[in-house]
Order: sequence, then structure tokens, then C-alpha cells
Amino acid sequence: MSSKKNHLQKGINIMAAVLPLLILSPVVVNIGFKALQKDGIYVFLIIGTLLAIVTIILFVLGIRALLNHLFNN
Repeated sequence: MSSKKNHLQKGINIMAAVLPLLILSPVVVNIGFKALQKDGIYVFLIIGTLLAIVTIILFVLGIRALLNHLFNN
């Protein structure tokens, strides 16, 4: 029973970390495109893209942990 609770807690913690990233990563990508257009600076675009990739990976891990809690035998 402790394993099921552990999966639920892990999934909720990961999804709580994903929430701010869901808002932050598109904002940083937008700032990166504006900086690229204005000054030709790639730093913000690279950081925003990496944040978006991390967001997707964490989202998948969070969903996997929650589904593991629901369908664990």
C-alpha cells in the first residue's frame, strides 16, 4: 500500500513542478524570438527551448506516475 501512496505523491509533486514551467517556457521562447529579431541574440531562445523540452519530459513522467498509481496491481 505504501508503494501506491508513493506513486501518487511523486506524481503530484512532479505535476506541481510542471505547472510553473507550462507558463514560463512559452514566455521565454517568445522573449527569445523578440531578442533574435531585434539584436540577433540566441540565448533566450535556447533557454526557452530547453525549458519546453524539460516541461514535456516532466509532464510525461508525472502522468506515468499517476497512471502507475491508478493501475498498479
